[in-house]
Amino acid sequence: MSYAAGALTERSRWRRQQATRWDERLLQAYSDYGHAVKECSSYYLRLAAGRNLTDHPAPLESTNDVLEQAATAERRRSAMVEPLSLLVDARTAEAIRALNRSLWHLEWLARGRKPGDIATWANAFSDYRAARADFYQHARRSLQVAEMTGLQEAPWPPSWRPVREPSDP
Repeated sequence: MSYAAGALTERSRWRRQQATRWDERLLQAYSDYGHAVKECSSYYLRLAAGRNLTDHPAPLESTNDVLEQAATAERRRSAMVEPLSLLVDARTAEAIRALNRSLWHLEWLARGRKPGDIATWANAFSDYRAARADFYQHARRSLQVAEMTGLQEAPWPPSWRPVREPSDP
């Protein structure tokens, strides 16, 4: 009887250790992907400002060097999806796909591969922010982190920043 109790205790401990190990890896994969997404969106936002689609205070010109840096950030983001593909559930995987699609839309607008104006950029950026918030909500659920109920998404642009209208130069 003592042996059986010990074996069950040991098995239970092993399962907890395995769950903790996978949770740590999943948290790291989420964190790495989130950072890569932020890096890409920052490049696209600044490139869009360089094309007068938004009024970011540090616009970037579409030089070969800058475009290569943005492409490197995109390759890094793309590589971060692979570990997540192995670890996440179907709903979180769909949230990741939606976030990727919204980033690609920003990229195409920022690079001028798709025609757009200030309103088009604003809508695309709003879609990106919603997709990012949805991704983080699914990530928190999968890690069994408490929901952030009652916390509203910060408005964009912030209230202290003047909004440039489509008719503004």
